[in-house]
Amino acid sequence: MPVNAALFIFLAATVVSVFVFLSIVAWVTAPSKERQARDRFALLKTLAELPGENAARVLDILQKEDQARIAKRGRDERRGWVEGGIILIAIGLGLAGMLMVPGDSGDWSVGLIPLLLGTAMILIGISRNEKPRKETK
Repeated sequence: MPVNAALFIFLAATVVSVFVFLSIVAWVTAPSKERQARDRFALLKTLAELPGENAARVLDILQKEDQARIAKRGRDERRGWVEGGIILIAIGLGLAGMLMVPGDSGDWSVGLIPLLLGTAMILIGISRNEKPRKETK
């Protein structure tokens, strides 16, 4: 079997297995999220039917959980921008170094593209507002 055919089969199998894995993960986590939403709705319905001091406490706890979830989502998004920028900078440096070795004119400058994109992503991640945003849902 030629090397190119073997490489193609390997890459095709890898791509298919990654997408199958992602599909299974989505399929497994969907019922859990649905169950959590259903339980939360049932709790809110019960609280609406039985108002009182305990209901106010439970609503306060639910609000705090929502605020913590929104703050965590903001931190995760900010960290994602910074991590993506670091990865792009590493790719840019590696590409520039790899293209510098043959010594042809200015081929190494191609590595500046991901390097500058990574720098921009890090700056965006750092400049993200630390305050949690209100979620519109």
